[in-house]
Amino acid sequence: MIVTDKNKISWVWLLFHFRSSSFMVTWPRILTVTVTSMFVTYLELYYSIQEYTLTTTPFLLLGVIMGIFLAFRTNASYDRYWEGRKLWGALVNTSRSLTRQTCFMLNSVHDIMELQHLRQAFVKRVIAFVHALRCHLRNENCVEEIKKFLSPEDLSMVLQSIHRPLAILHQLGRDLAFARNRRWLNEFSYPFMDAQLNELSNILGSCERIKNTPIPFSYSVLIQRIVASYCLLLPFGLVETIGLLTPLVVLMISYAFFELDAIGNEIEDPFGLHPNDLPLTAISRNIEINLLELMNEHNRPEALKPKDDILL
Repeated sequence: MIVTDKNKISWVWLLFHFRSSSFMVTWPRILTVTVTSMFVTYLELYYSIQEYTLTTTPFLLLGVIMGIFLAFRTNASYDRYWEGRKLWGALVNTSRSLTRQTCFMLNSVHDIMELQHLRQAFVKRVIAFVHALRCHLRNENCVEEIKKFLSPEDLSMVLQSIHRPLAILHQLGRDLAFARNRRWLNEFSYPFMDAQLNELSNILGSCERIKNTPIPFSYSVLIQRIVASYCLLLPFGLVETIGLLTPLVVLMISYAFFELDAIGNEIEDPFGLHPNDLPLTAISRNIEINLLELMNEHNRPEALKPKDDILL
C-alpha cells in the first residue's frame, strides 16, 4: 500500500508522480497508440487519404459502452479489495478478543505454571496462524515466520500439512479441548472461545474465496480488446476534426482508458505484493505486537514503517 502524508502533497507532485503507479505498466500501450495516431495524422494531413477516415459518431457510442464496462470492472475489483481489507480488520479484532479471553477465561487454582504455559503457547499459535495465512495468500513459504511461535513437534505437523493455516487452526481447537478437559475452561466459556476459532475459519475461507475466484477471464479479455481497438482506431475519427492535435487528444484518452483497466487488474487480487495491494505484512506485525503486549512479553518486534512510501 502506498502511504503518503496528504497534508504535505501538492497537486503538482501528484501530476508528475509516476513511481509505484500503474503508468509504469501502461506506458508501452499508451506510447504505441500515440505513435500510431501520429502516423495516421501525418498521412491524412499530407496525403489527404480521406477514404480511410471515420466520423466521431461510432466512437461516441462505443465510448459510452466502454465507460460502463470499465466502471463495472473497476468497481468489482475495488469491492474485492475492500472486502479483503474488512476481513483482515476482522482478523485483527478476533485475534485480540481471543487473546483477551485466553487471559481471563482460562483459570485454575492448581496447575498455575502449566496453565500459564498453555496461555502463552495458545497466543503464540494465534500469531503463527496470522503469519501462515498471509504467506498462504501470497504463495510464500511461512517456515521462517512461524517457527519461533510453535514447538518443534507442532511445527513439524504444520509443515507436513498441505494447508498450513488450517493445520494451525486445528491445533488451536485441540488446545481449547485440552483446557476444557482439565477444567481450566468451564462449559459456559468454551462456546465463546470456540466461536472465535470459527470466526478465524470464516476469515480464512473468505480470503481464499477472493484469491481463488478472480473476475471471469473472458470479461477481462473483452475489456482488453475493446480498449485496444478503440484507442488504435480513435485517430481515424478525430483527424479530420482536430488535425495536428489528434495525437495529443488520443494520448489523453488512451491514458485514461488504459489506466482504468490497469487499476482494475492490480487491485483485483488485494493480497499480492504490488504497491497498491493491502499491507498484509504490516498488519500481521501489528497483530503480533498487540498479542505479545497483552501477554506481557517484553521481546516484541518493531512496527513496520513505509519504505519509499510503500507499506507491504
